[in-house]
Amino acid sequence: MPSAPDRIREAVTHIQDWLTYTPNPGEAVVRQAIVLRLLHAAGFDIWNPSEVVPEETNATGNRADFLIRTGCGAFALELKGMNVTLGAAHYQQAATYAVNEGTRWAIVTNGRVWAVLDEHLPGRWEDRVALKLELGQEDHTFADDLAALLDVDTWRSGRFPDALHGIRQRQQQRLDEARIRREKTPVVEQVRQQFGIATFELAAQAAAEMNRITETERDVLIGHAAAPSVTGGIPMTFTALGCTARVLYFPEPGTKGLWRLLAGSQVSTRLREDPGWKNFNTRRAAWVQDGTLKQISDTQYELTRDCEFTSPSDAACMVCVRPVSGWDAWKDDQGRTAQHYRAAPLP
Repeated sequence: MPSAPDRIREAVTHIQDWLTYTPNPGEAVVRQAIVLRLLHAAGFDIWNPSEVVPEETNATGNRADFLIRTGCGAFALELKGMNVTLGAAHYQQAATYAVNEGTRWAIVTNGRVWAVLDEHLPGRWEDRVALKLELGQEDHTFADDLAALLDVDTWRSGRFPDALHGIRQRQQQRLDEARIRREKTPVVEQVRQQFGIATFELAAQAAAEMNRITETERDVLIGHAAAPSVTGGIPMTFTALGCTARVLYFPEPGTKGLWRLLAGSQVSTRLREDPGWKNFNTRRAAWVQDGTLKQISDTQYELTRDCEFTSPSDAACMVCVRPVSGWDAWKDDQGRTAQHYRAAPLP
């Protein structure tokens, strides 16, 4: 049986072919021929009204086209016709409904553009768009990103923030690679002409050896760039004092690695007056001041952007504000502690 990403790729291909004959379909057609088809391909039970809830008006009178409920995750889904340019009014409608239903996530789509809203982001409605995908991206990138966005298991396990981070990381890598190709291809061509080198690949190698481009730029130009991973690191969770935080761990031999505390993580508001916590308190106060930490209750802050630490204990202390062994505190989705992944020291 084909995997969900394969099914979504096939569905996207058929949708793109169909749109050449039926451009700019209205909302009803977008619902039937695009959105429901893609939800079904992703593995959502579109025939189950308790999982894919259609046009439910909540107690406040707000309504979305769909509310998707599965396991630990839920998101509002608002649809528009393909001739509609998505904007603040559409984002507000979907996000308001999502919040009233107890979820931070909403997706607004006209079938071509898919915008993911995170209610925990500050600012205007446009500023709360955490991710945007668009049908027509090169190769299978739209289908692959959409498959990660609509991954049923990710939503069921409550790990969508990790998937969101991974998609954004892949998008940034594609932008970086496009910039390298745009800026460094002329450099390699100049080396090729100057020294009469037979192929572009050999000229790229020569340019790297002459320090005109970096080895990473060479690899991108000749198609050997490393494929990005789904998350770019090992996802782990730590829960303490009613706060749940998520990190990505990047092992680095000879060090404690890099620990990226992800946006959306909850952090305790408790204070420490001990003299040894002065630097910690200064950093915490600065993050509150600049909006990195947003207070969401008397006992909790929420992280509004990713923040990096050089040890698991520092990352864990930010969550619980007490001394803690990060190697034991952070755990993967199978309950294994960070010790399981600890990078071996350099010989």
